[in-house]
Amino acid sequence: MIRPSGLEPVFPDQARCPEIASPFGSQTRYDGSPRPSWAPGGGYHGGIDITLTEGTPLLALAAGTVVSKGEGGQLEGIYLWLRHSPEDTALSYWVYSKYQHLQSLPELAIGARVAMGEVVARSGKTGTTGGHYGYYGYPHLHLTTRKSPDDDQRMGSPVAAPGRPLIDPLVIYHDASAKPEESAVTIPYATTDGQRRPQGTRVVWPVACQRR
Repeated sequence: MIRPSGLEPVFPDQARCPEIASPFGSQTRYDGSPRPSWAPGGGYHGGIDITLTEGTPLLALAAGTVVSKGEGGQLEGIYLWLRHSPEDTALSYWVYSKYQHLQSLPELAIGARVAMGEVVARSGKTGTTGGHYGYYGYPHLHLTTRKSPDDDQRMGSPVAAPGRPLIDPLVIYHDASAKPEESAVTIPYATTDGQRRPQGTRVVWPVACQRR
């Protein structure tokens, strides 16, 4: 069941990061309009949306492996799935992350390894034109994450870890933080010049931040 996690992101004072336009479990889009009840999730948002200019570089939120990519229809667009093992994230579970509405199909091969913070795709608006957002569509990243106790992915399958629950991507940053008892989640990030904060982090925001 998709419902809000209750987690609140805290972005750094020393950098400008693209923030969440529509959070996990929200019943409204970034523009305040209601999500249709017939949509996946019954009208509750199954990921987070980050409004971006087309072509913005998207980063691997952790080290991982490319397990699927392709092009879906309306509401999905061009997508990329990454698999992150416990060794990649230092978490106790496997994470599967899906980047949607990409500008073009990533060149990364199925099975390729990626590093945390590596550019894996570029933002776009595929799958958003012609519906609610009309002719111009809505350029953004929709980030979906699934949690699994096991490695559930068959290479090339269009759905990673089928049957495993969708989770708020903020859960990943929360569980990786030094203060997991708090609902306020300090967001770890990479800057446009390649710095990672905090030092030693194993997960970063999926879009680079600019130093202030």
